[in-house]
Amino acid sequence: MSEFNFSAIHELDQNEALAHGFYLCVLHADKIPPHIGCLIDGLFYSLKVNGKDEQLPVNQLLKAISLKKVPTVFVQVDTPVSIRQVDEIYARYQKIEVGKSTCLSPLVQLFTCEDSVYKLSQLLEHLNHSGRIKTVFKVHLTDEFTAISAYSLEEIEQRLVYLSDVKRR
Repeated sequence: MSEFNFSAIHELDQNEALAHGFYLCVLHADKIPPHIGCLIDGLFYSLKVNGKDEQLPVNQLLKAISLKKVPTVFVQVDTPVSIRQVDEIYARYQKIEVGKSTCLSPLVQLFTCEDSVYKLSQLLEHLNHSGRIKTVFKVHLTDEFTAISAYSLEEIEQRLVYLSDVKRR
């Protein structure tokens, strides 16, 4: 069952396309739940259970995605957000805290929709409703992939608890 359908998804064939502008990065896009980060002007940010990525160059992200064949979606968003703003928001976090934050938390703050957004599909609906989704690209996904699958808040929490346990070992 899908929770957010993309109107069009293009194969990413020009890595240069990700060097400018703002993109939501949906890593493991075919999993429940996926992992979410962002790219701004070629720099990647992501909150994880074992820390965070800040200002990771896009070429390093793309190399990891390519080597591991990670199914990924890049959603270009029309936003006036600056690198400074992204830095300030990610500075508020050290890592994901189960029950308190998820990989989506900094992005929800960035788009000031804290009261209504708890899942990626809700953020995408918020951005789509305001006409801010521009172009969607995919990597390592089949032509049949057209949507983010439905999942619950409980499934997010279960995944975070699992990942926290794995990272502690």
